[in-house]
Amino acid sequence: MNRALAREGAIRSLLWLSLGSWVGAWGFFAFVVSRVAFRIVPGDVVGELVGVLIRALHLGGAVAGLIAAGALAALGRRGFVVWLPVGLALAAAASELILSPEIAALRPSALGAASTEQTQARFGLLHGLSLGLFMGIHLATLGLLGWVAWLDARDRQDPHPRNP
Repeated sequence: MNRALAREGAIRSLLWLSLGSWVGAWGFFAFVVSRVAFRIVPGDVVGELVGVLIRALHLGGAVAGLIAAGALAALGRRGFVVWLPVGLALAAAASELILSPEIAALRPSALGAASTEQTQARFGLLHGLSLGLFMGIHLATLGLLGWVAWLDARDRQDPHPRNP
């Protein structure tokens, strides 16, 4: 087997593994795990459980985004298709480092017996931002996956591909 072909195959495998695991893990959490957790785990525990799982998803997404960007660049891609996963990785990391700690700190006072209207409103705002960012990253990652698949298909048909 040609070394260049083996290298390209390994890079493509890494690209698809990073994108597939990112999309799959986030989708499974959003549409299965979170719904089950909020249905069967007691209210005082479910927030902590989801917080731990979200941390793993955010950090995993950040790593997957950087791996995808590196793989795309190694395959000769340039421009927005490389920078999009970097931006999504940074958004996932920012959500974990900025929003998640504040939500976790507010959770006991917003949802407990000592909650006030102000803490509930702040918690609701931050939780809504976190949820919106999570779903925005997830949808953008789905779009990225489709875009990369389209680019690969186009390049197989065109012996002289353009590099967006």
